[in-house]
Amino acid sequence: MIDRLAQFGVKKWLLVALVAACTVLLLLAGFATTRPADNRPKPPLAMMTSLPLVWSEGGIEADLAKDAAPHPAFKRLSAHYDITPIDDLEAWVPKPKQMLLLAQPRAFAPRELVHLDNWVRQGGHVLILADPALQWGSLYPLGDKRRPLFTSMLSPLFAYWGMELVLPLEDEVPASMRKIGGLPIRTVTPGEWLPKKSTAKGRCSILAKGLLADCRMGKGRAILVADADFLDAAFWQGRGMRILTGKDEFANIALLQALLAALHDDQGLNGDFVGK
Repeated sequence: MIDRLAQFGVKKWLLVALVAACTVLLLLAGFATTRPADNRPKPPLAMMTSLPLVWSEGGIEADLAKDAAPHPAFKRLSAHYDITPIDDLEAWVPKPKQMLLLAQPRAFAPRELVHLDNWVRQGGHVLILADPALQWGSLYPLGDKRRPLFTSMLSPLFAYWGMELVLPLEDEVPASMRKIGGLPIRTVTPGEWLPKKSTAKGRCSILAKGLLADCRMGKGRAILVADADFLDAAFWQGRGMRILTGKDEFANIALLQALLAALHDDQGLNGDFVGK
């Protein structure tokens, strides 16, 4: 009798252990299938800019300081994208499905412009922020090469694509507030895209009263924004409690993310981005 009870006890223990193991496996399987989307790999994004987004204007010492922090726009963007800063288009080896963000980049040599155009036409996707009159604050005086570029130097590329970047003439230069795709935006001295005759194959649609242009070139696509100041945290982050609570005063960064999402998913901008 004792032997039988002992055997029964062993079998019962094994049964309980088996049930517990199955339960753990089911819970793990359920977690794996319901894990948050944030755990998915971030889409790759290459970025070239003359703005102090990746590195500060204070140099290496400032970037290595204990209280150093990335620019708020870069921090927001890096939460959704795997960002790779680049400074040479010709040496850049794009990852599969990697997009390119050019935010008021340096001037390109003619061969670099040809390289960029070829990459887009072969299926590349690029978002270009081109400001005709950048008002971004800087530690360096006017004329210093370390300052962000005052005006975009990509006019030859835009002209080839059938676009012209202009600065609307106004008596004053107030902050510009617009609503684009349902998003309230604030910036300063934004430019405007105008159509221009070109012999190159492709087509561009002008949206948001000239602030945006959506261009299809060969197998690729380029979204152009006639402004870069809207990335400056001074125009969208707000002050006081807004910073502490993480609530933005204006949706500038949401617009940037929406444009990148449209590029990534190859969605058109017509309709949602007419602008006011």
